[in-house]
Amino acid sequence: MVDVAPIRPQLLVHMRPKIGLLLAALFAAGCTGGETAKNGGENGGTLVISVGGDPDLLFPPLSSTTPAEIVENLVYDPLAEIGDSLSTVGDAGFKPRLAKSWTWAHDSLSIAFHLDSAARWHDGVPVRSADVKSTFRVYTDTASGSPFAVTLASIDSVSTPDSMTAVFWFKKRSPLQFFDAVYNMSILPDHLLKGSSGAALRASSLSRSPVGTGRFRFVSWNPGSAIQLAADTGNY
Repeated sequence: MVDVAPIRPQLLVHMRPKIGLLLAALFAAGCTGGETAKNGGENGGTLVISVGGDPDLLFPPLSSTTPAEIVENLVYDPLAEIGDSLSTVGDAGFKPRLAKSWTWAHDSLSIAFHLDSAARWHDGVPVRSADVKSTFRVYTDTASGSPFAVTLASIDSVSTPDSMTAVFWFKKRSPLQFFDAVYNMSILPDHLLKGSSGAALRASSLSRSPVGTGRFRFVSWNPGSAIQLAADTGNY
């Protein structure tokens, strides 16, 4: 009798210079059981990560597994990301991502995020404030049933005074207002959501073939075997 080790699903990440080195270092520090194959020395190459199972789906508002989160964090972007200090109080510890800058209201009950005009979805469509507003709708719509809606309870609404500005309005002031606005949502493509909600979101093409703005593009998903991503070489 021969013992056969179980086959784990894999995440294949094709990296570009510099970002590939950083990602490889992060996974080397935080993951076990992985394998790295180098193409062309220190720059670029392919990182193979062995994970415990398939994602449930690849749609940030509804997914609930660690393998899904790994993929989503590479494919999608937040408005801003936590910086090296890891501080989440106020906004001083955050770095721009989809939002290149932001402006607080005098009463601190709203924050206007000014989007990076160079940001593009992986299908080439420019990022606009409608994407941010639509994302908030999906995350907080009771018909969608997102488990992350509770983390956005401090936000009253999102308005779009122009195509490059999204304004978050808060119910009250708190030290974590900025964190609530930028950390708990991965911004989604409004032009592909098309007003969908509820069960339609779980069954949409985005749940299996995500289109984001992140440093890596989705390539393919062979269930039970592998998910493949590639560096977005034109990333803003």
